[in-house]
Amino acid sequence: MCRVRFASVILSAAVMVVVAGCSAHVDTRFVPTDELESEASAALEKEYGRAPDAMDCPDELPVRVGAEVRCVLTDGDERYGLTITLTEKRGNGKNGFSIAVDEDPLDAGS
Repeated sequence: MCRVRFASVILSAAVMVVVAGCSAHVDTRFVPTDELESEASAALEKEYGRAPDAMDCPDELPVRVGAEVRCVLTDGDERYGLTITLTEKRGNGKNGFSIAVDEDPLDAGS
């Protein structure tokens, strides 16, 4: 099976994601980690024909334009860092995001 290298493909363009829903935390809304992981994987699959093997976003994303969260995707034996940035806050409960995957894979111990 031919594997698509996410880093080499994704670097050339940011992926836009629209995520519905947010959870409330002390006057600040957040996109939950499971929702970030699911939507980012779906966006990568839509853009490149397959989802990463795994996606891990350890932190929630504040619903604030310009807010960023770091995640890790697994592609075969390699892991890549990626940044999800909130690009648009919409009143309908859906928000716009960009996803940028690091060019180089993470070190084995990262």
